[in-house]
Amino acid sequence: MNGDAKGSGTAARHVITYAAVVLGGLALAPWAVRAGWVGNLDIHSLHETVAVVLALGVAAIALIRFYSRKSDTFLLLGAAFVGTAFLDGYHALATSTFFAEHFQASELASTSPWSWLASRAFLGCFLWVNAPRNGPPQPETRLDDRVIYLLVGAVTLAFFTFFSFIPLPSAYLPNSVVHRPADFIPALFFLLAGWRYLRRGRWREAGFDHWMLMALLLGLVGQIAFMPFASRPFDAPSEAGHLAKNLSYLCVLAGLLGNMYSLFRRADESTVELARITERLQAEIDERNRAERERDQFFDMSLEMLCIAGADGYFKQLNQAWELTLGWTVEELMARPFTEFVHPDDRVATTGQRQRLSQGGLTVDFENRYLAKDGTYRWLSWSSAPAPEQGLIYAVARDVEERKRIERMKNDFVSMVSHELRTPLTSIRGSLGLIAGGVAGELPPKAHSLVEIAAKNCERLVRLINDILDIEKIESGRMSFRFSAVELRPLVEQAVESNRAFAGGYEVELRVAGMAGEAQVLADPDRLLQVITNLISNAVKFSPHSGVVEVTVERAAGGLRVSVTDHGSGIPPEFRSRIFERFAQADSSSTRAKEGTGLGLSISRAIVERHHGQIGFTSEPGVATAFYFDLPEWAATIAEATPEAGERPLILICEDDWDVARLLRLMLERDGYRADVAHDAAEARRLLCEHSYAAMTLDLVLPDQDGLTLIRELRRNEATVRLPIVVVSVRAEEGQIALNGGAVGVIDWLVKPIDENRLKAAMKRAVHALPGESPSILHVEDDHDLQRVVAAIVGGDAVVEQAFNLAAARECLERKHFDLVILDLALPDGSGLELLPFLGGLEPSTPVLIFSGHDVDALVADRVASVLIKSQTSNRELLERVRAALGSPSEAPVAVGV
Repeated sequence: MNGDAKGSGTAARHVITYAAVVLGGLALAPWAVRAGWVGNLDIHSLHETVAVVLALGVAAIALIRFYSRKSDTFLLLGAAFVGTAFLDGYHALATSTFFAEHFQASELASTSPWSWLASRAFLGCFLWVNAPRNGPPQPETRLDDRVIYLLVGAVTLAFFTFFSFIPLPSAYLPNSVVHRPADFIPALFFLLAGWRYLRRGRWREAGFDHWMLMALLLGLVGQIAFMPFASRPFDAPSEAGHLAKNLSYLCVLAGLLGNMYSLFRRADESTVELARITERLQAEIDERNRAERERDQFFDMSLEMLCIAGADGYFKQLNQAWELTLGWTVEELMARPFTEFVHPDDRVATTGQRQRLSQGGLTVDFENRYLAKDGTYRWLSWSSAPAPEQGLIYAVARDVEERKRIERMKNDFVSMVSHELRTPLTSIRGSLGLIAGGVAGELPPKAHSLVEIAAKNCERLVRLINDILDIEKIESGRMSFRFSAVELRPLVEQAVESNRAFAGGYEVELRVAGMAGEAQVLADPDRLLQVITNLISNAVKFSPHSGVVEVTVERAAGGLRVSVTDHGSGIPPEFRSRIFERFAQADSSSTRAKEGTGLGLSISRAIVERHHGQIGFTSEPGVATAFYFDLPEWAATIAEATPEAGERPLILICEDDWDVARLLRLMLERDGYRADVAHDAAEARRLLCEHSYAAMTLDLVLPDQDGLTLIRELRRNEATVRLPIVVVSVRAEEGQIALNGGAVGVIDWLVKPIDENRLKAAMKRAVHALPGESPSILHVEDDHDLQRVVAAIVGGDAVVEQAFNLAAARECLERKHFDLVILDLALPDGSGLELLPFLGGLEPSTPVLIFSGHDVDALVADRVASVLIKSQTSNRELLERVRAALGSPSEAPVAVGV
């Protein structure tokens, strides 16, 4: 407020001053006209001498100001006043005694009266040109000073020539009220220039514009109030006009001096500020030097391997930890490109990390092998960050050789556990399953109870080993995934059906509460099934007797959510923060009594996160607990090429449910088949009489006839005795037992809801089946007990031969062609993988199913039909995979996730 008030007061004083100048001049004008006073040549010469000196002073200071801080305003002003000084001098000479004595009687007699107008018109013109204009500020120092000097000089000479050598009429009109009307011309220029200064508004401050406006007003008053009314040289109006001119020069000079003072004061302030800035910069430099000394001291003392590398591929700075770890001196390491020390097998990956750093990325926990001076290689783990503006890379390397050695020991132990525990456990579990299924005849009740106890505890031991091995794979980052587009609904329904027997043991009902349509994700189906099974298992174990566990699939937050809800006691609040930790179990008697290792949820979280999803839970004690996981929805559609309609096999679908029949038809047509639909047994018999079908799907629950009776009827008919049948029914398992499996030519028994992949494999076997000819399988396995178990499991579908090692396997393969090879990896005379090149060279090629206690990497999995892990595979799953592989012996291998 004080600043605004001060500015308003200054502007008011300036306005009063301007008004006083104008009104005072107008008030004095009549008095000067009526006064009879006439001056003399000496007074006039004094006026003009002062004018010339003031004009030269203004020119000098304006040009000094221009060269101090260049500005077009002061360049034009200085140059204009140089010309004005010249023309004022010319006027002084034209009105002198010398000029009157020599030229008064000549043709230049008019020069003396007109010489005054030459100076005033010239200055008025340039002040108007130099006055500020409205609009955006113009860039300074646009004009070349030499051009300005030449321009002003040319105009000055033009004015001098015009008023000196051109005969002009008399400057005075004695009979007119206005004796010198030509003096209104410079007045017009002064008025226009003053208007521009007024509009810019800087006159409100005590600055250059204020003094320029004062000078213009004085010049305007002199040219309007006095000079036009001068009737002869040296009279009172004439001398008053000269005095106003000199006062205007003084005002310009005052404005320039004030502007120079302000400029010098700002320069002094800038010098002081520059000194302060310099002092601060010096303090910062000193602080930076101190920090660099401390950094270098820390750099040299650090036990970590610190380094700074350049974009040219050389180390720029290293600490002593490098010499202690690798044996090279710092100078030796800096003398060669650092990639020369990298193991040849790691150089491509190292180059990739360098490119990542050059693009501004970070490197965290990147590992490669570095050459030590003794010729060995040591594993280093790197964390690096780039400084692109400096062309440097800052990095920390850690010697992880000891950790690698421990990892190798752990891997050897895990390999031993995989083979030495999984193989016998698989034999035990398979044998118990066969015995319980009645392969050795009906057991006494007591023996059957003991077998069930043994089988149950075998399953617990298998789950424990599998969980421990999964945790190890998660920690080492070796858990493999085989991603593909997966429909969630069939997968969830498969998990529910697979766990119904388990839930029944706890007297708990599994219920599918809701399913989102067209719900597809990009996932590893086996790993996702493992997660759903874990959540269902937990929910069942913590549900009350006669409770219900609900499984739902719904869309949420732009993705898909699978939820498993139980209605048990809930999760204690103190346990919720660590529920996904390894071996985590709530510390209460009711919870500790439940079976489990406490690893399932930790494994599930790792699997879900690898699918770019999230897992969580909600719990309201005594009401409901829901575990859920969210996955991004997969929207891609895969268009599969299908043969022409005339070339596609024709399938008969016998299904009384119209929606299921339509679904089956869509599935089969997408797989390249044609399909007819019969909704009851009578319609099926009619269609079978009218058309020739490659295979048939059959529901066992039909409105007009039992499906099993229809199968027996078809097998008694000569036309359909060899028709391949795939049973798709909620009573498939009961029907399989009643008809003794495939004894009547049933290719597969599929339980609703429909597993599309299994339907696809079964239909391929059905279409390509050769009645009366059993496929042959070579089982390469060194464990005799497991060989017998596998033969018992798949013996109903194929003839199984055994080979105990690689040599025996090669002999068998050279002797005959097999439709499938079941291959163990750990054999007495080498790895089973050594057989893959041999099998790949056979004509036709033989599909391979790896059945081993060891994991295989993705490259190996891509080369075989399927991969199964001992102790993780049930008898039923083994049989299904064998059937799927036999269904397409001549096709390219189908990669199935571990």
